[in-house]
Amino acid sequence: YLSIDKKTKDMTKTLELTPAELEMIALKREQDALAKKEADLKKQAKAEKEIAERKLQMNKTIAACDRQVQVAKDFAAELGKGYEVVITDITDHAKVHGDYINPEDPKGCEYERELLWEERYNRQSARIKYGNYTITVEEQIVYSSSWSSRGTSKGYKMYVSGPGIDWKEERRALGRVSTVKEKIKTAMDKIQAEENHKNAQKNALEKTVDRFKSEYPDAEVTTDRGYERGYGKRYSDGVTYDMVRVKFVNGCSIAYRVYSDGSLSRVSFNLPGAKDEATFMK
Repeated sequence: YLSIDKKTKDMTKTLELTPAELEMIALKREQDALAKKEADLKKQAKAEKEIAERKLQMNKTIAACDRQVQVAKDFAAELGKGYEVVITDITDHAKVHGDYINPEDPKGCEYERELLWEERYNRQSARIKYGNYTITVEEQIVYSSSWSSRGTSKGYKMYVSGPGIDWKEERRALGRVSTVKEKIKTAMDKIQAEENHKNAQKNALEKTVDRFKSEYPDAEVTTDRGYERGYGKRYSDGVTYDMVRVKFVNGCSIAYRVYSDGSLSRVSFNLPGAKDEATFMK
């Protein structure tokens, strides 16, 4: 037993640390703690900076929306009677995220990040309505080239959409209310003219059918649609039109194109084995 005790005492003596070594271990622990604290402070400072920047951007967004609403109201007042401002309330979220929830396997958590800060805020957007027409008010930004990321503001402009306005025209920026009103009036006049033409065409077709039925009671009078190809390369470049076909009991037939003013133009005439047209128009 004396030999075992002596060996244990020798091992204990070997494992004993000097005061300098103990101080070095304590210093290393302090350094590790300071390094961790420094890393945490850097992380916190970064988050605080991002939150401050996000709040600043949020306030800028709200201010820009308020400006857009006021400009829309000013435009509507200048446009006059019948032009109504429609305001839409929008709720947005401002968020700042930190590290991945699962840094070892971000994909495993669908790259979800820790939510450090969140704030809901309200903003508004305005547009102008005039019957079936919508006037969108936006700030026009012009870029010097296609690769330029910084644009120049040309102020707030109006963009008109609605019946009778081509989709290409909808993105044309308009700065004058007089131009907006003229554009809407032109579109409405176009629709009215098309409606008038449609009604006139319908009446002309009905009158032509009634006249032929009255003049040729034994003939078969029917309506049809014809097609006149345009000068373009595509088949769709042409136009369709109304026709009246008259088939007589003797076998001959004739087809007329009917115009909206009631005038006619012959499209086809079939007189099998006959030379005298008047003979078969009985």
